[in-house]
Amino acid sequence: MNGIRKPAVILADSMDEYMATPNPYKAPPKSKLHIQRLVRYAERVGKKIEELTAEEILQFKIP
Repeated sequence: MNGIRKPAVILADSMDEYMATPNPYKAPPKSKLHIQRLVRYAERVGKKIEELTAEEILQFKIP
């Protein structure tokens, strides 16, 4: 193992979008998760965000 941990859920539309270097001069892409709700859920169940399962995270995906 090389020490790089793959995320449980990749929300990018393509692998190119996922691997692309962010451009600080361009507006960031819209979030694909309700992040505030996800954080509240993690606090409520007593877990860190990185400990949540893919199913738990996908509950907060923006349609």
